[in-house]
Amino acid sequence: MKKTLITLMLLAMTAVAWSQDNKVRIAELDSIGIMQFNNQQYDEALTTFQQELSLIQQEYGENDSLYVDDLAVISRCYFRQKAYKKALETGLKAAEIYGNHYSKDNVYYANLLDNVSLYYSSVDDLANAEKYSDEAVKIYYKYFTNDRHMGGTLAHAAEIKYSLDKFAEAVALQEHALTLIENDEGVHSDHYLNELKYMKMYYDEVGNAAKVEEMEALEAQLKDEMEHGFVPPLVEFKTAEKCREHNEDAYYCSLYYLNHYLNADKMGQAAQYIQSWSMSSPDVMMIFGEPEAKWGNEPKNAVYMIAYMAACTKFALTHEPVDPLEQYMSAIIDMVNYYSANKELTGEVEAFEEYINLFNKDPKKLTDRLEKDYAAFQKASDKGKTTKLTTSTESEQ
Repeated sequence: MKKTLITLMLLAMTAVAWSQDNKVRIAELDSIGIMQFNNQQYDEALTTFQQELSLIQQEYGENDSLYVDDLAVISRCYFRQKAYKKALETGLKAAEIYGNHYSKDNVYYANLLDNVSLYYSSVDDLANAEKYSDEAVKIYYKYFTNDRHMGGTLAHAAEIKYSLDKFAEAVALQEHALTLIENDEGVHSDHYLNELKYMKMYYDEVGNAAKVEEMEALEAQLKDEMEHGFVPPLVEFKTAEKCREHNEDAYYCSLYYLNHYLNADKMGQAAQYIQSWSMSSPDVMMIFGEPEAKWGNEPKNAVYMIAYMAACTKFALTHEPVDPLEQYMSAIIDMVNYYSANKELTGEVEAFEEYINLFNKDPKKLTDRLEKDYAAFQKASDKGKTTKLTTSTESEQ
């Protein structure tokens, strides 16, 4: 009897250990699969998620929400592979399990229905695509999450209505989708620009030539602003939260400053915006060592200090995580390029000419110099020494 009890205990302990190993492996596979999917390695991601699905089935069963999540992402892998029938089959199974065991009245279920609708569209079954899309839209309008996910669902619905020649419905859905995408991602997002093309197409079908022209002008304007930047209205930045609300504006304002001559329109306003945001934001750190103090404290170089701030801002908002040395080197080089384009307006700056001469001799000489300057700044910072700018950076433009 005692031997039997010991055997049962050992079996139980083995089962617990096996279960713990399974849970760890599920988490590992999920992380790997997501990384592969984000890197567009869809074949590898599919294999990884299928392995995860098998373990989830053993550990939790097919009715668990983790199983549904995995089915949903597997369906997206199939879709990316253009295996549309498999995507549809898998997406339908995910929606069925979730609807039967959890809820048919929440946003998660609406997202599953939206996926199924997309898959039906891909196999040219527009009747079922519309059916599932309408249900997803109905749920979203009930809960009105007012985010990009709702915007995406409405945009999918508009496309289906368009394919069914229901142009007026497509226009109404797409207009609302664009508003939500603008609010959540901004008008300078790729998502917004892509949906703008569809909006133009739907307006054309209902014969609204004025709106088509308006969309074309807006598209051209946004593309230009995304390439060359723009100057947003001035804002008072008192908190980190306020700065982060305007990170996108700060990026495009910095882009504008670095892509325009000093005598261009709105450069004064751009300079004020960049200085105000960069001095208040926790998301950008600017290196002000002895070399920067030497040229930065010259009043005539204030415009180049703004260019340096703009270059730091541009780098910080497009790199995660930020390497301080890389940011410093990139910002100095951007600022020197800006100087080269504008020195006929401001006159020569000895420090910048020195950078240019080093680069012309050998680009490595410039990088070596910047690395040395950064190391000196870091050493001074470690000792608690700081370098201050004594001159206002306000632009006279």
